[in-house]
Parts: sequence; structure tokens; C-alpha cells
Amino acid sequence: MGLLSLPAWSAEVTLAQLLESAYVHHPSVLQARNQARAAGFEVEATRWSRYPSLSSELRSATGSTQSVAKLEQPVWTAGKIPARIALSESNERVAQAAIEEAQLTALSQAATAFYEVLRLQDRLQSADSNVAEHERLLALIERRAKAEVTPPADVTLAQARMQQAVSERIQIHRQLESAQVTLVQWAGPVQGALRSPKTIHFSRPVALSALQDRVFTQSGQRKRLLAQIESAEAQVKVSQTQIYPSLMAGYQHSWGGQVPAGTDRGQAYLSLQFQSGAGLSAQSGVQAAVSRKAANQQELETLERQLASQAASALNELDALQAQVAPAQALQAGTTEIVESYLRQYQVGRKNWLDVLNAQREKTQALFSLADTRFGLQQAQVRLMILTGDVTSRPLNALHD
Repeated sequence: MGLLSLPAWSAEVTLAQLLESAYVHHPSVLQARNQARAAGFEVEATRWSRYPSLSSELRSATGSTQSVAKLEQPVWTAGKIPARIALSESNERVAQAAIEEAQLTALSQAATAFYEVLRLQDRLQSADSNVAEHERLLALIERRAKAEVTPPADVTLAQARMQQAVSERIQIHRQLESAQVTLVQWAGPVQGALRSPKTIHFSRPVALSALQDRVFTQSGQRKRLLAQIESAEAQVKVSQTQIYPSLMAGYQHSWGGQVPAGTDRGQAYLSLQFQSGAGLSAQSGVQAAVSRKAANQQELETLERQLASQAASALNELDALQAQVAPAQALQAGTTEIVESYLRQYQVGRKNWLDVLNAQREKTQALFSLADTRFGLQQAQVRLMILTGDVTSRPLNALHD
């Protein structure tokens, strides 16, 4: 399976380590490499068709048995052999592009899962703090209720909010476990705490068109479709050559059996070979190859539209998250002060208990929003860098830990 191997003394796991593991060891990448290796052997096998072929057969007739061996060399094939070699080479390029496609998918999925785990871990810490704060507030209101300073309804309200905080923490914990499972699926076992990159060297593209061009260039899926179009063109040529005969130079020798007197058992010959196939199957094969090429071209056009939309969406998301960082930080700081202020005002009768609990809820939501914005921004940056090829496996120069 190729699992992630980290030093035993490593206490933290970085994004660069996980991306490299996904890039190199993920099963989809390994599968694509094996398929490309198989395609390479198929190219070699097809190229051997230029050379002579040896065949033998055993014939039995009228009580005698004769063995015949033939050695044949293609002289003229109407382009069959070059067309088949071109087809196998284009299929190899398809397989090579599939490796890049699998690597890009592995990098994207591993990075997404990495930041999802970090985001939920931050949310879980905020949820833990929220539960602890609700426990403190519940203890406070229970003491005031026992002293008959506050009505029992406030205790009931505090208990309800306490249960909401606990339920929210449980939900986040389950989401975190699911995200961790996804991360392990793409990057292998994680042996340590995750650590976000200290520095990400990301330069926002000046123009959207320039970004889209880079995404087009780096897309493994697009490269695969381009190679499939070449393969379809080669298949058209292969199908077209099937309607022509082939000229073979050969030599045959026979052993045993009866031959006419004065006939040499070894004979050299020229052979014109033709196989029409069943009915008009050759012509149907040409039409099928042409239709397959047209389908690949239409799929390529659809993909390019999707990539252009994806690039624009990622850039808009990045700009939106960058604009939200400072407000989210200010909101988090402000809500923290508001909780303490409302609690003091409650004790002197200027605020009611619901105001205090609402302020605590707003504080927690601000912490959640800050975590979503911080890690969402880094995830958007890394996502764009993967799409444009700025993040590669070795070395991961753009990520500094």
C-alpha cells in the first residue's frame, strides 16, 4: 500500500509530508503507473511487428502427417504497422497523462482533508472552551438561585444552553473523526499532530485569463483527453488501413508427408494477404473511431469550461476569504470583551441572564468563523497552487514548515 513513513521522534506532521505521501504512494497513483508501464510494453510489442514472424503447423491428410514451418517478413502493409505503432504510442501518452491526473487528485484531496482536520480541531477547541464556560456560568447561576437572588428560570435556561454546547461539541468531534479518516485514506497513517505551514509563498495572479491558462496547462485530465484524441486519430488510421491487402515475403519448409516429385521442400514466396472482415465491419470500424474522436473533443471542450469556472471560483473564494480575515479577528476579540462586560452588567442588574448567554454564543460563533476563515484561506491558496503547478511533490518549495 505504500504507507507514510515518519521518523519515530517526529511529534508533528506537516502538509508537505502528507502531500508527498499522497503524491507517491496513493493506490490510484500506483495503479496509474502500472498501467503506464503496461502501455509501454504494448508499444514494444507493437514495434516488433516490423520484424519477421515464425509460425508452424502440423497437417494430417490421407494417413500421412506433414509439418510446415513458415518465416514471413512484411514488405508492404498499406500503413498498418505504422498506424498500430502510432496507436500504441498514443495510448501510452494517455496512460502517462493518467498518472498526472491521479497525482493531482491525490494532492488536492490530501490538502483538502488536511485543512478540514485543522479547521475542525480548532472548532473542537472552541467547543471545549464553550462547554467549560457554560459550566462556569451554570455554577454561577445555581449559586445565585440558591441564594434566591435570581429566578429558577435562569437556571433552566443555563442548563438548556449547556446541553446545546455539549451537543455541538459532540457533533464537531464526529465530523473531525470523519475528516481524519479521509486524510488517512489519501495520505496514509498520520503519526503525530498536524502542523500548518508557517509560510506559503503564494502570488495572486494579476489576470484571471493568465490563471486559467496555467490551470489548463497543468491539468492532468486535460492532458489525458488530448492524448485520447490523438489515440482516436490513430485508431481511425488503423481502421482505414484494414481495407487494404498486405504484401509478405516468406519462406516455408515442410517435413514428412508426400510432396510431388521434383518439388523442393523449402520454398521462398511472395504472398498478397487480405482479410475483409465480416461484411462491412471495416467501414463500421472507421465510423466508430471517428465518432469516438468527436466525443473526446466534446469532452475536452466541456472540461475546459469546467476548469475555467473552477479557476474563477477558486480565485473569487480566495479574495472573499482574504477580505474576511481582519473582520473575523476583530469580531472574535470584540465578542470576548462583550461576554465579560455583559456578565458584570448582569450582576449589577443592567443586563439579564439571556443577554449573557447570547453573548457567549456569539463569542463561540465568532471563534468558529475565525477558524473557518483562517484555514479556508490557506486551503484556497494551496488549492490554487496545486491547480497551477506551483506545488509539486519533490521538493515542495512553496510550503515552508
